[in-house]
Amino acid sequence: MGIATGWLWVVLAMASGASPDPSAEAVCGLSALYAAERAFFGEKDRHDLRPAAVGFLPLPCTDGTRPPAPNDHSVGGCRFVFTVLEASGVPDPVLKLEARGMTPDTQGLRFLMEGLEGVITRAGPDARVAPVDCEAWAKQADPLFRYHAIVSEFDCIGGPYAPEHPCTEALTQLVGLAREGVGVARMEYAAHPTARELYPLTPPTPAMLLCGVTATPQQRGQLVERLARQKQLLDAVLTAPCQPEGLRVALPRLFQEGACPGPQCLALMSLAQRIRLPERTTILEGRAGPLVQWLWGQPATVQRDFLSQAVDLPSDRIDALLRLRKGEWPNLQSLQRDPFTPLENAWFDQVRREHPSLSTLQDIVRELQEQGTASTAAFKLWTEATPCSELSYANDMAMSAARLLAIANTEVRCPGEPLSILSRHIAKLPPGELIGVLQPLPVAHLRMLRNELGLDNPARAEALFDWVMERDTGLLDGLAATPAVVKKLLTPPHADRLGGREAVLDLLLDWQRSPRITPTNEGMFFLMAEALKGTPSAARVRNVAERNLRPEDRQRLLSGILRSQDPRLQAAAAAGAADWKASSGITAPAAQACLAEARVTLECMATQSSALGPPPPGTRQFLFGCGTGPQ
Repeated sequence: MGIATGWLWVVLAMASGASPDPSAEAVCGLSALYAAERAFFGEKDRHDLRPAAVGFLPLPCTDGTRPPAPNDHSVGGCRFVFTVLEASGVPDPVLKLEARGMTPDTQGLRFLMEGLEGVITRAGPDARVAPVDCEAWAKQADPLFRYHAIVSEFDCIGGPYAPEHPCTEALTQLVGLAREGVGVARMEYAAHPTARELYPLTPPTPAMLLCGVTATPQQRGQLVERLARQKQLLDAVLTAPCQPEGLRVALPRLFQEGACPGPQCLALMSLAQRIRLPERTTILEGRAGPLVQWLWGQPATVQRDFLSQAVDLPSDRIDALLRLRKGEWPNLQSLQRDPFTPLENAWFDQVRREHPSLSTLQDIVRELQEQGTASTAAFKLWTEATPCSELSYANDMAMSAARLLAIANTEVRCPGEPLSILSRHIAKLPPGELIGVLQPLPVAHLRMLRNELGLDNPARAEALFDWVMERDTGLLDGLAATPAVVKKLLTPPHADRLGGREAVLDLLLDWQRSPRITPTNEGMFFLMAEALKGTPSAARVRNVAERNLRPEDRQRLLSGILRSQDPRLQAAAAAGAADWKASSGITAPAAQACLAEARVTLECMATQSSALGPPPPGTRQFLFGCGTGPQ
């Protein structure tokens, strides 16, 4: 069958009064709606009550009309309205569909499809309906069946096409049916982007030629000038789908005439973005201020669409800008990635004017983008206003003492949040600046920063010692004790806080006690000298004597003790020296005192061990250090 005779046969069939079985429309429509719902369920795990949401649109009557639908759960076909009565998803999916007759010849007819088996019944007798050849019905009911089959495969929205191309057949059929007055064909023809130009029923308009596919570049330029003079260029571009070739000529002229900003700016800029028109960038950069002022007065939906479709910003960036528009703090991460465009800079300028509390944000973001440095005042204002969760972005900025103090001052508003930031930087601060920065923090949080204070550095420990004693003695743990620090620790004001001078000496000489202060080599010598002043206990003398000392240091520290009149002190000093086989300097009385003490110890051990029997043969080492001997 030829192209012309194909559509002519359809017209003749319609004129003859042939009418498809109405039951077939109901059955085929329900089957198609069921298939669409099940496909939707396969993607979303649910059915939907709205036919449009699942992509279902039944055939209208040949004149293009449909019976009205009462709500969005229904959609009209030709003689039936199709409705989704029930729909749900997992775990218990439900689906119930209805086709209800709406014309005189179908009134009273009602078909149902309930459940997931796809079984159709007729209401009333509840009789199961026999299957229908829906393809045969569609060929009879749809005068554009062949046209729809071709365009579903080849699109056919461009042109012109070669005579042998399938789209030539499809468009020829469409035009023929439209010329004969077939309503559905006329509607399809009117909506087609190129059919009216390629196969005109009436002479094509200048707008049609400008936006069509046949005009040359020179002709398009002339058409733009003509339509511009007639004040019809804007309507020509926006009324019907316009080919990129037409847009590339028309849009620059519209922008030149000041169409953007303006009521149709969003539509025009979206078209410019779609075809990647260079002039779009010129508008966004050169008219950023007026564009933002225009956008500021638009609904939020228009603002979002413009930033997305015209400016091509990512969604999280758009969300941030719209939050700024409302005077709310945005997520800094979305603003940090890329430098601001001129339009975004203009947006921030508007934010500064309308929301002064957000005025510092742009400076902060610029620094995060490595495009500049925010002032100390701007940084301080930011720390006072930003959400606590956003303070961590300070880690990506250069930190000064003033900035760190601003971070520390957020402790009251954001308990605990400043610690992770301060811990990265305070070790590098000079002691004087460190004291000021940490002033706002409570003692509990100071202890959490103890390892970052750098108190294991002798010079830093000396500089910070008085501050440590003033704020919290718990910070002494790990402190490097130089002679100057030891001397201060032994002075009454500080020693009294730790239990007195003797308690401090015991603390410093015993590394197992807390806080674990760590004397330097010089500090330890000074400490031992202080510990042996006056009349020390035998235990303290032994503590010092048994340390691994240089001979000259041992002599300086213990010479007086070895000549003491107290045999216990002499014995303790001699025993400690004997541990290191350092007999030099041990006086005879001291050695005798040590041996006497050793005998007492051995006798005690013998008495206590007599019940155990004799020890094994051999030589044993005396634990108290005076020498070795047989069993």
